[in-house]
Amino acid sequence: MELARDLGRTWAWSLPADATCARTARRLVRDTLAELGVPEGAVDDAGLMVSELATNAHQHAAGHPPHELWVSCLDAFEFSCAIFDALPTRDLPLAFERGDFGRGLSIVAELSKGRWGTEVARARLDPRIRGKAIWFSCSR
Repeated sequence: MELARDLGRTWAWSLPADATCARTARRLVRDTLAELGVPEGAVDDAGLMVSELATNAHQHAAGHPPHELWVSCLDAFEFSCAIFDALPTRDLPLAFERGDFGRGLSIVAELSKGRWGTEVARARLDPRIRGKAIWFSCSR
């Protein structure tokens, strides 16, 4: 179920709690950033990064809904995206690559030029829900 809320210069959507989570997040980010006039290369990178984060949320925090996508315009030159889930841990793997798994965070780290992280957060669509947000920032 998608629910968008415009929070000023931040938009928040509820993401489906199934395998379409990443596809939905990617489409929403691409559409939103294109409407904001973000260059196509940055839109493509953001779509890939948010897809990786949404996939991780689905794989590792599926039992901890809700999952939300947040897109923020930080200023005229920078935007950020985040995936929220209600899993309370902020632990991330120290070694990113393990066979076919674990490359997503290294992709995010590389494409964001190290401007990514995790933080304790509350859901934007229901602030009573605590969890974490994994985010990245990019230049337009």
